[in-house]
Amino acid sequence: MFETADIAQLAAASGVILSMLTVAKQIYDNTKQAKLANWGVLSERYMSVYSQTSNLELAEIIVKGREDYGALTASEQLAFGHFLENLCIANEGALVMAKNITRTDTAMITLFNRHIRWHLSSNGARQWFEQFQEERGFPEDLTNSIRKAIS
Repeated sequence: MFETADIAQLAAASGVILSMLTVAKQIYDNTKQAKLANWGVLSERYMSVYSQTSNLELAEIIVKGREDYGALTASEQLAFGHFLENLCIANEGALVMAKNITRTDTAMITLFNRHIRWHLSSNGARQWFEQFQEERGFPEDLTNSIRKAIS
């Protein structure tokens, strides 16, 4: 039969297992919450970039710049360039999230490619991108991802 010591050991072992399961559940919940918070930050980045076009003067510059970057004045080139630079950085978040969220890598990379391709496929945007790369440029991994998206 079981002795009191055996029952005590069994109870202690059960308590340790229950504690470990509780900690594992808390880690899982915290990780899930962190991923959702990161997604919220990415959404905010997108919205902050796209909401800039509520300023119709900037929207006009973007439309004009997409057609021909060289036709923009120096201040218009600056505004157009900063918009596209912010857009690329915001979209970089999709690549980061591809490795850190429950959505598939493919879905997040497709999101990045779709946005970058639409925004940087025009002649003016490509002119800006090449000039930007010569002057300052993005990190190599982001540059390669952008080039792949627009090729």
